[in-house]
Amino acid sequence: MTSTIGRLAGVPADLLETLRLLPSIADNTAAMAEATAVLPEVQASLASALEVLERMDRRMGNIEAAMPVLVEVQGHLARVPETPTRLDANITVLSGALTQLLETLGALDAHVDKLQGSIDPLSRVVARLPGGGSRD
Repeated sequence: MTSTIGRLAGVPADLLETLRLLPSIADNTAAMAEATAVLPEVQASLASALEVLERMDRRMGNIEAAMPVLVEVQGHLARVPETPTRLDANITVLSGALTQLLETLGALDAHVDKLQGSIDPLSRVVARLPGGGSRD
């Protein structure tokens, strides 16, 4: 029936069908305009996110540059448990040596006391001799 009306009015039926689609096209165009209206906000948000990523990239570059030093430090830290163990062993040896030194000093003190005791009578004799009391 549409084709009959179209022929009667002198308008082709395809044109009438296309004209009926115009309101739908207008609605869809308005919806697209609303959707694209937020694009500047999306662009600003993406630019802000890009700045954050650039800062993160610089920081990661700094971390990457520091990695050789960190690996070296890690190697030193791995040896830290060995150091106190070696120190403990050396302190044990040193403690034994100090104990022996104290014993030796005690024995030396006893010998010095004996020598002093044996020299005292001799010093009294020397003091009685002429010129023996003075050390000029």
